Amino acid sequence: MSVGSRVVFSVASLLFALAGPTVQADEGPLVEVVQVEKSLVRDELITFGSLRSDESVMIRPEIAGRLASLHFSEGQSVTAGALLVSLDDSISRAELAQAQANINLAEKKFARAQLLFQRGASNAQALDEASALQQAARANLALAQARLDQTQIVAPYDGVLGLRQVSPGDYLSEGQDIVNLEVLDPLKVDFRIPQKAVSQIRLQQGIEISLDAYPGERFSGEIFAINPHLDEAGRSQAIRAHIGNAERRLRPGQFVKVSVILAERPNALVIPEEAVMPVGAQSLVNLVVGGKVELRQVKLGKRLAGKVEVREGLRGDETLIGAGWQKVRAGMAVRSKVVERAP
Repeated sequence: MSVGSRVVFSVASLLFALAGPTVQADEGPLVEVVQVEKSLVRDELITFGSLRSDESVMIRPEIAGRLASLHFSEGQSVTAGALLVSLDDSISRAELAQAQANINLAEKKFARAQLLFQRGASNAQALDEASALQQAARANLALAQARLDQTQIVAPYDGVLGLRQVSPGDYLSEGQDIVNLEVLDPLKVDFRIPQKAVSQIRLQQGIEISLDAYPGERFSGEIFAINPHLDEAGRSQAIRAHIGNAERRLRPGQFVKVSVILAERPNALVIPEEAVMPVGAQSLVNLVVGGKVELRQVKLGKRLAGKVEVREGLRGDETLIGAGWQKVRAGMAVRSKVVERAP
């Protein structure tokens, strides 16, 4: 015990001894008392990050051609496989018909070459040439069919379309931007943590985000990817988490405050900050036990808004003086007035 603590206890004991007989509880000073609360307390790492689409792709044509029609509206939700864009397919259909005719002819030539070879009226070279022509015709047919399929552009996955960059009748070149497709549920949260906190982060660790657009609200998520390489310039590690967005209230690109939950204590003991009496390096509280004041040393934990966590020294069923402890001393009889604290 420090010198300051011994002085406080000595003075309190001396005054109590000089006070003579014990004062009755209904004759002591009136003090405000509060009950020890049990509440959820979290250890959090606070940082900042940005929201991103879970998947984001720009719809582009694989072949050049005239844009025949658009099958979507801007901002529309689409499902995987939904037809989005049709290019002019007249040339592709003509190529497919030509390839179909070539393969029909090649198959007939191969059948005749087989028959002549079996009768001995042809040699093996002629049969091989007919077979090669047949295989080439089949490949050309597959190629023509693939080119025709590329005139129909479909959605690669479920998502929401953005703003289109083209109009029907435009001639599109290969790879030209048409419209972006975004997956909005879930969203990704990209953020960084300092080097000293790397050991505290793990996969499937919970996070919460908050942003100015929704004051007072927090959205829960979970870490699913950790970059093993630290940034050499800032000595920070890139982290990625998922946030559910079924109602689509959140948008990619928003700046958010990220709280990484390091530990949770669901039934932590919490008391008002003003109830703590600092004595040197110690923290004391004034309890009311049997109508009298009792001093007790406590070990404090995390500080909250107007409150503080008590790690050691209390059980949770105590009554303590929340305000006015400066006018009482250990062993003094007091009258109690319970004060309800806002949650």
